[in-house]
Amino acid sequence: MATIKDIAKNLDLSFSTVSRALNDHPAISKKTKQLVEAEARRLNFAFNTSAKSLTSNKAYTITLLVDIDDEQSFQNPYFYEEMHGIERYVYQKEYSLIVANIKTAPKKQNMIDFLVKSKRTDGIILPSNIIDDELVAKLCEHNIPFVSIGQPSVSSSPISWVDIDNFRGGQSAAQHLLQSGCHKIAFLGHNPKKFFSQKRYEGYLSALATHNIQLNKELITTCGNSKEDGYECARELFKKHLDIDGVICGDEIISIGVIRALSELGKKIPEQVSLISFDNGQIAQLSFPSITTIDVDVFELGYQSAKLLFDQIEHTSLKNQGILIGTAIELRETTRKKES
Repeated sequence: MATIKDIAKNLDLSFSTVSRALNDHPAISKKTKQLVEAEARRLNFAFNTSAKSLTSNKAYTITLLVDIDDEQSFQNPYFYEEMHGIERYVYQKEYSLIVANIKTAPKKQNMIDFLVKSKRTDGIILPSNIIDDELVAKLCEHNIPFVSIGQPSVSSSPISWVDIDNFRGGQSAAQHLLQSGCHKIAFLGHNPKKFFSQKRYEGYLSALATHNIQLNKELITTCGNSKEDGYECARELFKKHLDIDGVICGDEIISIGVIRALSELGKKIPEQVSLISFDNGQIAQLSFPSITTIDVDVFELGYQSAKLLFDQIEHTSLKNQGILIGTAIELRETTRKKES
């Protein structure tokens, strides 16, 4: 296996010059760096990340902090798409990604203390649902760069975050149904305790107001996230409001249950009832009928979270930022075309 000494010998350079060149040290000229990198590639030199960490005082590792007890998140396939997006950007930066449980106490230390004091991470990405003022204070105390996936609703401190534009998503869903001829639109799966769900609901309200439609709170329902929950909620809702002609579902799993309920009630989709759902996975594409969705790009959510974190790592004076990822409508069989 080739070593730094081999590169130095072949180029007639000192060991320290080659080491600094490989570490992108500012004292080394661009020309020398290019020569060293070219020789390293020719020799198939495998750079030792541990050695690199010792010379640069960096871990070359990013941590995705999670709550292992949050089973609902781990059962959600979109969590892994987010992680894929993070990993893609981290890999481009030649760093490693580790996943750490916030409730683990290695060596009887708080997880943040452990990661920072043992120099195991250069930055942290974490979901907004585990953020609170105490955690933010701990991260700021250690001066560790961090980014929230999702706009935090509880922290009193300004922090950097990346989120889906859920307000626009809810607005687009309702507008699409209204423009295709719907007049009485239900919102099924609203959870006011979840920030993203509340934003979608607010977007729905905005679309109704734009079309001068008065809100009927009986058309707003909360339910679980299974197809059975969607089925039961839809059955109850249509018992009281048989003239509903449009339904917005909180996610595509719920919508499967809603479609079953509508079929049993003899409601034709989309002729009598149009349906649109959030998320855009294989379920929506393979369902019969296939489901019109608000496409939420969770890969991009993860990718941009990692990018924002590295912006902080590389530019320490950077101010906190909030970034919204846009949504798009994927038209399928559960909605009608817009009325002309």
